[in-house]
Amino acid sequence: MQIGIDARAALWYRGSGIGTYTYQLIRGLLSIDPLNQYQLVYPPANWVTVQEGFQLAAGESKNRGFWEKVQGSPDLQATDLDIYHIPQNGIGLPSTRSRELKLVVTIHDLIPFVLPQTCSKAYLQTALREIPRVVDLADYVIAVSFNTKRDLVRILGVPDEKIAVIYEAAEPMYKPICRQEAQAYVEKEWGIAAPYILNVGGFSRRKNVVGLMRAFRRILTGLPDDCQLVLVGGAGGGSYEEVKTLVEQWSLAGRVSLPGFVPTESMPYLYSGAELFVYPSLYEGFGLPPLEAMACGTPVVAARSSSIPEIVEDGGLLYDPYDEASLSEAILRVMLDDELRKQLVQKGYRRKAQFSWVKAATETWMVYQALA
Repeated sequence: MQIGIDARAALWYRGSGIGTYTYQLIRGLLSIDPLNQYQLVYPPANWVTVQEGFQLAAGESKNRGFWEKVQGSPDLQATDLDIYHIPQNGIGLPSTRSRELKLVVTIHDLIPFVLPQTCSKAYLQTALREIPRVVDLADYVIAVSFNTKRDLVRILGVPDEKIAVIYEAAEPMYKPICRQEAQAYVEKEWGIAAPYILNVGGFSRRKNVVGLMRAFRRILTGLPDDCQLVLVGGAGGGSYEEVKTLVEQWSLAGRVSLPGFVPTESMPYLYSGAELFVYPSLYEGFGLPPLEAMACGTPVVAARSSSIPEIVEDGGLLYDPYDEASLSEAILRVMLDDELRKQLVQKGYRRKAQFSWVKAATETWMVYQALA
């Protein structure tokens, strides 16, 4: 078969969940599939044929103009495909395609339909228009969690039998690093001294970073005097300016660190050097950061919301996402109870081992074969 995949998220949106998914899925498919031929869409909308010795390029940072740029559609008439796979929620599907061409779409979440107030105006308009059209046209829809599948069925009326749930995974680069080495690296590169509590995911309102700050402030006297809260993410999103304002109002300049966007290759050091990883998000289609933290041997506290319990299970300490006292208590418990920390590290490492990109690629290949 001739299989086409839109690879633009791997180059334009690296550092996001969708960028990671696209990059690792393509690498996995190329490593396990010697039978089919692959053609990839590279920026801006050009076809690249995979040949012997091919190496998928990796983007360097998250491009904030991604959702506008990716709407430029490739010419499906310029290549002879049996299957075309769009990994980024179906955005960028050409308006016309041959009747014989099978279409696979990966839907990561339905945030524009569940929490529209947390989306940028540009993405919201595009997603509300395009996602219903694309899932209707698709021959198969891949959902990255059962939570996303339920949303697809409930909100968009996608038939249950048309959806395959295929989990993502932490990238292979995420593994434990000697804590002292990791902390020395983080302090040298980012000026962040241990001990610190880590949050990764950005400043969208649905990430609930302001709630995390309030919980952190509530327990300051119970934490080591030099313990910091590190919030990793670019200077954008609905709550970024509010977070900066609260840091000043609450005199937390020495206790809350905002390093901005951190390159992917530095993230294992940040995870490995942390005392604790906290994920207070109110809605996720999958949620890679808890798995990344588990893979690095860092205990996890996470919200019991949307797909998060499905992914984390007993690999982290779950709490009520709408009860900040519950979050404060969970953070303090893990920070002060060495035995609990050890248990969470062990359970987290076992849990993350149940996810792999080879498995994800194999199950995606099975979808292609079923369509063939």
